[in-house]
Amino acid sequence: MTQPTDHAYPRPLVAWLTVAILFLLYIRSLADRYLVALMVEPIKRDLGLSDFQMSLLQGLAFAVLYSICAIPVGLALDRKSRRWVLFLCVVVWSLGAAGCGLAGTFGALIVARALVGAGESGYTTGAYSIIGDSFPPNKLSFAMSIFVMGGVMGAGITFLLGGPLVGAVLDGAISHWPGMSGFKPWQQAFLITGIPGVLTAFLVFLFPEPKRHRAPAPTQDGGGYGEALRFILAHPRAFSAIILGIGLVYTVTIGLQLWTPAYLTRIHGWTPAQIGLAMGVAQMVPALSLPIHGKMVDRMFSNGRKDAHLLWCLVTVVLAAPFAIAAYLVSSPWLTVVLFGCYMLLVMSAASMGPAASQVVTPPALRGRVSAIFVLVTGLIGMVLGNSMVGFVTDKVLGDPMQLGTSLIVLVASVITIAAILMALGRADMRRLVDKPEN
Repeated sequence: MTQPTDHAYPRPLVAWLTVAILFLLYIRSLADRYLVALMVEPIKRDLGLSDFQMSLLQGLAFAVLYSICAIPVGLALDRKSRRWVLFLCVVVWSLGAAGCGLAGTFGALIVARALVGAGESGYTTGAYSIIGDSFPPNKLSFAMSIFVMGGVMGAGITFLLGGPLVGAVLDGAISHWPGMSGFKPWQQAFLITGIPGVLTAFLVFLFPEPKRHRAPAPTQDGGGYGEALRFILAHPRAFSAIILGIGLVYTVTIGLQLWTPAYLTRIHGWTPAQIGLAMGVAQMVPALSLPIHGKMVDRMFSNGRKDAHLLWCLVTVVLAAPFAIAAYLVSSPWLTVVLFGCYMLLVMSAASMGPAASQVVTPPALRGRVSAIFVLVTGLIGMVLGNSMVGFVTDKVLGDPMQLGTSLIVLVASVITIAAILMALGRADMRRLVDKPEN
């Protein structure tokens, strides 16, 4: 397998500075994405929404532009300055988050959430591309694990710090601030978190643009998506595992993250402050395992295990599923949180191995566009399927909001099984792809 030598990449200090900045911005993005999970009940009450409508607000509204915008952004990332693309993305999602605070109807919230998704799609795609050009393949999984840890920690920090913040805001702590009295407390929470985010966009100019490691041959279609799609479709088993399999794992994890707070409120009567503390710790502690997952896969890959990414994901995801199922069968809310944390500890493997695997099996000239397709498909699957499935099963099948735990169990058992089958079937094709000369 022919790869650029290590000296063709940025110096380690520069490469890790890049990861650190992207890491911090990823935390910011997840804070704007997941804040709504802590305010499901007040939003439902004020706007008269059902669980299924809330699932659309948390999932589909966000995911549509998140996924669609990945396509033009992928082209821009392969042709323009990636730092400027990321700058615009941070500005867009921050304005969208603030827009949620200005929304007073379900339709307006849908539009604002869509803007958050539009900005965040470009950010993750750009970050994958920049990190992919900052590290050689045998060191990429560890670097990608560190970056993705920012996303998981962002969700954890949102719950840990956002829980008490939301609790205070819902109790009227900032209603006396200038201009706030005309907004509902949940709207105030969006405003005070979204508006300052615009300033963080300037952090992307603190690291240099890495050199693009492109194959010497010109593309067959002038740099469009045709070549990338042909490449993916030529290797259906590998990319079914990497894109569909990983996307299905994402959808279970996101579904649990978004609906477990509502479960703890309905079944156990917990407050946002209690939920924030418990769920924050249950996600931040497992996030620390991401570098371990990355190191293990890098070691396996360097030792000749060319399907290391999929093999590691397969084993850890299968081990994680029983913990998630048990979490919604036990009678203690604290045990629910502990079991959820155990699930997260193991399933973190998929968070970084999907992006890393897509980079490793793809020729350098196609990585920006393949990353965009990865974000598009995993975004649609991850943020729509599981989240909507929980709301639909609870509302339309079980017909009882108090059966939310049963809906979460159905999600885990059915979707993880399909993901594991896809990963098992894709391993051989991944081995062949990694050994192709153009990689």
